[in-house]
Amino acid sequence: MLLAIDTSGASSVAVVRDDGQVVASLLDEDARAHAEHIGPLLEAVLDRAERPVIDAVAYGVGPGPFTGLRVGMAAARTAALVLGAVELPVLSHDAVALAAVRRGVVPAFAVVADAKRREQFSTVYRRLDEAGLPTRDGEPVVGPDEVGSALTRVVGAVDAGLLGTIAALRRRAGIAPEAQEARYLRSPDVTVSTVRKSVLG
Repeated sequence: MLLAIDTSGASSVAVVRDDGQVVASLLDEDARAHAEHIGPLLEAVLDRAERPVIDAVAYGVGPGPFTGLRVGMAAARTAALVLGAVELPVLSHDAVALAAVRRGVVPAFAVVADAKRREQFSTVYRRLDEAGLPTRDGEPVVGPDEVGSALTRVVGAVDAGLLGTIAALRRRAGIAPEAQEARYLRSPDVTVSTVRKSVLG
């Protein structure tokens, strides 16, 4: 069984079987309280799945805002350590792309999400891989709204159930997991200021 976590937008958690079938999933749409809600969400979804043996933890690596994204990644890595489970990072937009394909959207298309500052996160998908999952054309980018505008645009929330499905099917097909680095794509909005020290002669 896999535990799946994503906080690139809302907080989404799920328990997924090794064949990619979702056993239980929960969503908390409050995107400003990831740290407060992720623990109770994980407890609740594990209870709903009747406390299965977890041998892998899938988690979204973005793109997404700095604060929210790192909460989910930290929770996932902690869970993997405690459970003795392997880590299976997945690009968060891959789950949105899979949802689109299941709705009948045919590649090529671009998954887009609001990045604030009049910009968007954008990831282009042009084909399916050997596991039948959408494969992206390069790394996600952040930029003006016209990025990827020549393609069909796909918008949607990240479903941890589908994120876990991707991780499970890729593992079964022998496809390497995503790199563990978070795709913040830009610096956090809040930074620590530095204080200049003056020397009195």
